[in-house]
Amino acid sequence: MTSGDFNGDTLLDLAVANFGSNNVGVFLGNGDGTFKNQVTFAAGTSPNFVITDNFINNSVADLFTVNTLSQSINVLLGNGNGTFQSPVTNNMSEIPLSLTSADFNGDGREDVAVTSVNNTVNIFLSNGNGTFQNSGTYSTGNIPINIIADFFNDDLILDLAITSSGSNYVGVLLGNNNGTFQNQATYPTGTTPVAVVSNNFNNDTILDLAVANNGNNTVSVLLGNSNGTFQTQTTYPTGTNPSDIAAGDVNNDGNVDLIVTNSADNTISVLLGNGDGTFQTQRTYATGTNPQSLVLANFNNDTKLDLAVANFNDSTLRIFLNTC
Repeated sequence: MTSGDFNGDTLLDLAVANFGSNNVGVFLGNGDGTFKNQVTFAAGTSPNFVITDNFINNSVADLFTVNTLSQSINVLLGNGNGTFQSPVTNNMSEIPLSLTSADFNGDGREDVAVTSVNNTVNIFLSNGNGTFQNSGTYSTGNIPINIIADFFNDDLILDLAITSSGSNYVGVLLGNNNGTFQNQATYPTGTTPVAVVSNNFNNDTILDLAVANNGNNTVSVLLGNSNGTFQTQTTYPTGTNPSDIAAGDVNNDGNVDLIVTNSADNTISVLLGNGDGTFQTQRTYATGTNPQSLVLANFNNDTKLDLAVANFNDSTLRIFLNTC
């Protein structure tokens, strides 16, 4: 699931990858925390991951999906009015798992990094027209199931962080600013890490990492050192089988908090940050059945961060408005 302004009205909308329906569901926001009924757009066979970005430099939000079963990644160019064009399919030689977008070579175009089941990450540089060229492949750990891009050292060059659920670590690949990356450095996490998020947890201007560990029901927090390396993890209990993680200041105290979806006990966990890199004991809230994905954003224009949760088993989207 991803959030963006898909129709140019300055209100946040949502897009959900509908794995069993071969489409993406778009929910246009009303600006008060409610959403219009979904409109679906073909997205290829069994899309299981979706992001949004502007891939043709026209100030219009586009969508990019991972289609694991059909072994492809698809681009849905936006029309600027909340609708999307038919998908442009990019077949892959291996099964894709996850993707993220950013400008990796400094040319002003949004590129894509895609992880795959053969334990690699592929970099696709943008041609500026919605098409991409594969510029390099880098080794990861086993089952690189989630990836993010951010600035982990002080060179203002984008880097990558990848959770490898079969290797029980997060790998960090520092960028070279020309679309290439250094070999990964690895940092142990809990068991079966499935999602990673970056933010500044201890108010030192240096980005840190938090990882959701599906296998042992924990979150790992790894504080950053400013040179792209990370300290040994500190772990915090979550609900059962955490599946996704987000970070933001949900109680407006100036400290970054963590929110985790727990797929097996149908809850979300909120771990409030203390501002020094540590977190309080979780508070849990009920969701739909088998929550798999979440987005943290301001859906009702009140300056507070709200939460959207996509529930796999009952095919619902649940919105939690912030009352802090």
